[in-house]
Amino acid sequence: MIKRELYLNKIVRLIDKDPIKIITGVRRSGKTYLLKSICEELKNRGISEESIFLISFESMKYNKIEDFNQLDECIIELTENVKGKVYLLFDEIQNVKNWEKSINAYRVDLDCDIYITGSNSELLSGEMATLISGRYYQINIYPFSFEEFVQYKKEIEKIDVSDLDDLFKEYVEYGGMPPIQQVAAEDKYSYLSDIYNTILLKDIIARHNIRNTDMLNRILNYVIMNLGKNFSATNIVKYMKHERRKISKDTILDYLLYSKNACFIHQAQRMDIKGKKVLKHNEKYFIVDHGFYQAKYGEIENMGSILENIVYMELLRRGYDVNIGIINEKEIDFVCTKDKEKIHIQVTYQLKNDETIEREFSGLAQINDNFDKYVLSMDKLDFSGSGLKHRNIIDFLISDYI
Repeated sequence: MIKRELYLNKIVRLIDKDPIKIITGVRRSGKTYLLKSICEELKNRGISEESIFLISFESMKYNKIEDFNQLDECIIELTENVKGKVYLLFDEIQNVKNWEKSINAYRVDLDCDIYITGSNSELLSGEMATLISGRYYQINIYPFSFEEFVQYKKEIEKIDVSDLDDLFKEYVEYGGMPPIQQVAAEDKYSYLSDIYNTILLKDIIARHNIRNTDMLNRILNYVIMNLGKNFSATNIVKYMKHERRKISKDTILDYLLYSKNACFIHQAQRMDIKGKKVLKHNEKYFIVDHGFYQAKYGEIENMGSILENIVYMELLRRGYDVNIGIINEKEIDFVCTKDKEKIHIQVTYQLKNDETIEREFSGLAQINDNFDKYVLSMDKLDFSGSGLKHRNIIDFLISDYI
């Protein structure tokens, strides 16, 4: 597997620093491998292997630990004869009830450096999280970016990566979930379906004791089928009614929240650019990896939606807060903010005629600020002009900047 520098570099800066390092992301996105990379980094710094403890709560060795008391007994036994600082790395810690009590106690009683992973974005939203409030640094990990995908092809598969167009076709077709990169092409969709079912079962259904699993699956199918389209719970109610099934808006919103918490879907809210306020309706949903769309439907009906999903996830990787913009009734695909920086982005498959060019550029032209405005498409020809910038999507994905 490749070294995931984007995340490892953030962690390395915090080694031996006080904050608890918390890594969250969808199941099978590479959290366990990142913990192993941290262990290697510690060893490279001369830290004894006897002082490093990687505890996976999905391993047979530790999966019988169900609550914080059992965890405390385990840690006491592991560390009692170790001299000096210990390094505690916990994988999928959400499987341990009231884990926050233990983590806070280790900070008090042990000379330790703590790293945690979890497949739940709300890992620190409960009442118990107040115990470590202000004492942690959270890092969100995602499936492979296109840049990481190319890196994998080069370093692991040892292939020529000069033809980015062909590599991007493969990335579009199968997505960037790390485990499927090691699977033969004919098995990739099946493996993606298995990952999807595991997320559904372990991180949504079991965690929230959902009984109507068929309805949950139908709602997620609807979200996947309508990537990047304006969304409302009322629309799903109507859709289910057409399917002769009854469900309340509240249940729909609960199921969506559980799926967000499992890091499987992401919500982008609409923002009035002129009024600078977030609107509470017609948000959009994107999935953590577009490969799940392919595994569900087998072919791309709307390349624009897939590209929009790819760009949205890339913007999250780069640390932007992303909203959908509205100005004078025109929609801007993404309004992206990070610190004092802001960019506006339109995404389309191709600028194939004057009408398409007018549609994609006209909304951006109405935004009266000094921040950069981009149209991203698959076109090789540069359509920049009148203060608006055009970038090829592949060029955007392999650059560290817009």
